[in-house]
Amino acid sequence: MLSCSKWLLLVSLFWGTVLQAQPLQKTFSNWQVTCNNLNSCEARSFPGNDGLTVTVSRDAGEDDRPALRIDYGSHISGDRGGGALRDNLLLDGQRLTLDLKHWQVTPHHLMTGHAVSINEFLDQVRDADSLTLLYRSDAAVSLRGLKAALLLMDDVQGRVNSSSAWIRRGDRPLSEVPPAPELPQVSPPPHQPSPLSAEETRDLIDFAGLYVSRDSCSLNPDRREIAVSPLTDEKALLLIGCEMGAWNLIDLAFEVTREPPYMAKTIQLILPFSPSDRGSRQLELINTEYDASRGELMTFSKTRGLGDCGVATRWQYNGREFVLAEYTQENTCDAWNSSDRWPTLWVSGQAAEPRGSVKMEVEPGDSEQ
Repeated sequence: MLSCSKWLLLVSLFWGTVLQAQPLQKTFSNWQVTCNNLNSCEARSFPGNDGLTVTVSRDAGEDDRPALRIDYGSHISGDRGGGALRDNLLLDGQRLTLDLKHWQVTPHHLMTGHAVSINEFLDQVRDADSLTLLYRSDAAVSLRGLKAALLLMDDVQGRVNSSSAWIRRGDRPLSEVPPAPELPQVSPPPHQPSPLSAEETRDLIDFAGLYVSRDSCSLNPDRREIAVSPLTDEKALLLIGCEMGAWNLIDLAFEVTREPPYMAKTIQLILPFSPSDRGSRQLELINTEYDASRGELMTFSKTRGLGDCGVATRWQYNGREFVLAEYTQENTCDAWNSSDRWPTLWVSGQAAEPRGSVKMEVEPGDSEQ
């Protein structure tokens, strides 16, 4: 039997994997894998600009909700011409045979969430070289890297050597697969701040013009975009556009007292994880917008003008600081994903109402005593 100390160590290691997850986005040959902070993972073939792409995803834990898509044409390109996928897919030059009983079938899109059907498809293709269209050979999905991508997904979700693994299947029962990590919660401010008066806005903009020097803001003062919003009843948010590129405006952000003498503090957005494509957790504020009514700050960085790749984030102000609520990223610039469909690396939930608040509900017909 295990000693008490060894048992506690195993329990602590198990819950450490459940409560903490390191998001990632990684490329294997012609496949990109993205796993978020709940260990939900997605693998997509690329490049998508040839029109044909396969996407496979699943959640962590027993209720994994697997999904598989084969698409010819994206939201950016629109549907392509030609015959229906169901009749024109070739696997290494031979017609691909699919039992489409549990699939959603349209001419250029095949989709299923049926676990057995997904397993049957992956078992057919994982050792093959390519999936192509009969009438357009350059519209191809290279299957190099697929096995490595699926194995990483299995490893992240603790499925290796279990009955639910896609690559290294084993005898471990599904009940031993770890559940998803705990969903982080974000809280809005205790109450909506009072709006800035016209005088407050004017004075704060004047202060911003004098406070930020040329050393920290490369744009000439007359070209800087300055936005001011209420954070709390005592503090305001200053956003100052300081460096302009082809598609992106880099901002500086400050928390400033609403009354003189003004006291300003630089706002830094620190990610709760280390992005795999860079070492720093500090996020640069790019194309920043702030919704004072919701206390939400958004950033949106485009890698190129088409907007098919980049990073978008949403942060919740809780009355003291900004906390990451959502982070999406698409590293592959292949005209496939528009910004509203970039893979998600961080998700969160809305926390319950702050302690101390009381919500009274009066039933119809009741009267105050």
